[in-house]
Amino acid sequence: MSKKWKQNIKELLGTVKDGFAVLETMDSAALIEFLQTMQEAVIHIGNSIEKQIADCEQIIETLTELAERIYELSFDGNHLKYKNLEKAKTLCEKAEKEMDIGIPDVYEILFLPYKVSMWDALETIYEAAILEKDCHVTVMPIPYYHMTEDRSNVELEYEGNQFPRNIEITDYRKYDIPEKFPDVIFIHNPYDDHNLVTQVPRCYFSSELMKYTDHLVYIPYKVCAERVRDSFCVMSGVRNAWRVFVQSETVREVYIKYNPQEKIVVTGSPKIDKVIRNAQYPPQMPEEWKSALDGKIVFLLNTHLNSIINHSEEMIKEVEGLIAFFEKREDIALLWRPHPLSVETAKTMNIKTVRAYQQLVERFKELKNGVFDQTSDPHQAIALSNAYIGDWSSMVMMFGVTGKPIFIRTTALDWNMAGKRLKSIDYEDTVKLETFIDMIVTGKDTGREDRKEEFAGLFARTDGNSGKQIWEYVKNALEE
Repeated sequence: MSKKWKQNIKELLGTVKDGFAVLETMDSAALIEFLQTMQEAVIHIGNSIEKQIADCEQIIETLTELAERIYELSFDGNHLKYKNLEKAKTLCEKAEKEMDIGIPDVYEILFLPYKVSMWDALETIYEAAILEKDCHVTVMPIPYYHMTEDRSNVELEYEGNQFPRNIEITDYRKYDIPEKFPDVIFIHNPYDDHNLVTQVPRCYFSSELMKYTDHLVYIPYKVCAERVRDSFCVMSGVRNAWRVFVQSETVREVYIKYNPQEKIVVTGSPKIDKVIRNAQYPPQMPEEWKSALDGKIVFLLNTHLNSIINHSEEMIKEVEGLIAFFEKREDIALLWRPHPLSVETAKTMNIKTVRAYQQLVERFKELKNGVFDQTSDPHQAIALSNAYIGDWSSMVMMFGVTGKPIFIRTTALDWNMAGKRLKSIDYEDTVKLETFIDMIVTGKDTGREDRKEEFAGLFARTDGNSGKQIWEYVKNALEE
């Protein structure tokens, strides 16, 4: 239960209590109708409590008796019997006291991720929230649809069984958001019905969620190089949120062009918290990766959706070239992590490339010193790689914070980087890929500290505490 839910049912009972004061001013027809409304309100309160509270027999007994007394008053007509009326008032006051004692004051905090690969946008906020004794924290992964070209819902996907085992997952079919009325709902999906590739069910649109909480919080699942695209700042999830927590003041400047200033708060990104943690405590390499990667210098290949949509032929040709190059080298390995929605995006926005892309994947899987990463955790690949090759995406931002070398393909330069290049990374139009690889292999990368400094400047904080700061802001707002 939430404090807001408790407040709502107490206010409803208070309305019933106030109703007793006006009963004697009504004629018979109005009186009976008004008493029926009061009785229905009391029954609703009892039903709501039974759904939320396990040990509530005493409160339910009092409310049941109160509903019966109100029903009996309807037989008194305009001449309300003093004893019946006073007994009903006494029961109402008794129910108020029992609700104060029997219903704990606990904040209901709800996290609504949909893709497990994007859980890192919420994870460190969740870790801070579960430490609070006066908070009941629920993680409820929600299903989503893969969209077709005509935007029909064709396949329902659910990833709740893929989340880390240390997180208690609640089944979305067993949690009633309107009934619970959470004090806070955290989301990382801002699109509602404006995503061409995936879409959550309508009941989880931000436009619906905002009806059932006073604090809808949106955490961007992407990090960016200084500026954010204007289109992201006007999405439904941003418009409907109580607060949006962003990575830097530069990003905030774009958001507040379209949103109230108090809505957009700079805290850094929880996604970077995870990167910092993995840099300090690297994860173990999966057993099935060891034969391909162990003992070699590992290059992370990242291909983004922009390549699938706009540069599919060039992307396929370049990956084929990389396969041929790595086949000749036993000292290096290639860890390819494509965007998790690559196939779905191709089917929706570039159907001609689906077959060629799938054939490319099958050819890559034959590479002895290559791993095709389909896991849900992008941070594992970041932590286990020595250098980055590929597209411009939010993964570049996460990789750069570690200080490790980065190489961006020319065709992958995103339009929002026009006129702005980070000094500490290499680009294909100025450095050949073979030169970059040899530089890493021979240990000639001397820009690590400069790289860490430049990327750290893109975030308000890189100490691993962004999620904690976000949670503290939200908790303080609740207590105020």
